[in-house]
Amino acid sequence: MQVEIWTDVNCPFCYLGKKRFADALDEFDARDQVSVVHRSFELDPTVPAGTSGSVVEHLAEKYGRTLEQAAQGERQLGAAAAEAGLEYVTSGRDYGNSFDMHRLLHWAKELGRQEQMLDALYVANFAEQAPLFGDTDRLVQVAVDAGFTEAAVREVLADETRYADDVRRDEAQAQEFGVGGVPFYVFDRTYAVSGAQPTEVFAQALEKAWAGRRGPTLLADGHACGPDGCAVPDA
Repeated sequence: MQVEIWTDVNCPFCYLGKKRFADALDEFDARDQVSVVHRSFELDPTVPAGTSGSVVEHLAEKYGRTLEQAAQGERQLGAAAAEAGLEYVTSGRDYGNSFDMHRLLHWAKELGRQEQMLDALYVANFAEQAPLFGDTDRLVQVAVDAGFTEAAVREVLADETRYADDVRRDEAQAQEFGVGGVPFYVFDRTYAVSGAQPTEVFAQALEKAWAGRRGPTLLADGHACGPDGCAVPDA
């Protein structure tokens, strides 16, 4: 069974949802038969690349809140993260354009290490004070600290076309599915869950999707070969 998860590194609920889903998957009996693929979704692709801004100021402006109200929202997210066993810096975080991060995630997927890259980006954004966005050297260092080779990371980042089409395909698929926000989980292209749901909800979704798996519908049956040989048709 495949679970596809549309996320953005800017999204705190994606960070929280990843942990809750992972907790549910750890307890799922058929977890070894579940493959997880992280898909790209940019919360705000209009943010200029190479820039960094205050999360609190951004939230206050976007939602018409005071700075204190936006800061309180961050503190509430921090409390939810702590309850899930995650670190969360509630002040001083930044936000920015995440397109290059999505390209790195597609590259890491080719290497079979997408989870490690995403975890490193989440920790850098939500659990560490240093700004993450708008600084290529910082992004490279995050990837290197996660075990990726510096020269290879810089090579991907230097070529703006590498994996760009993969990111856009993910975003086009999200649009086709009608995804309006992330995280968004799709189970075998049959069931979907939106948002950082409680672990119990993810557990139920895994069970339902697993139970609802269907094999191919047989449209015609004829002579074939099997483990015991080939049946010879009657004359």
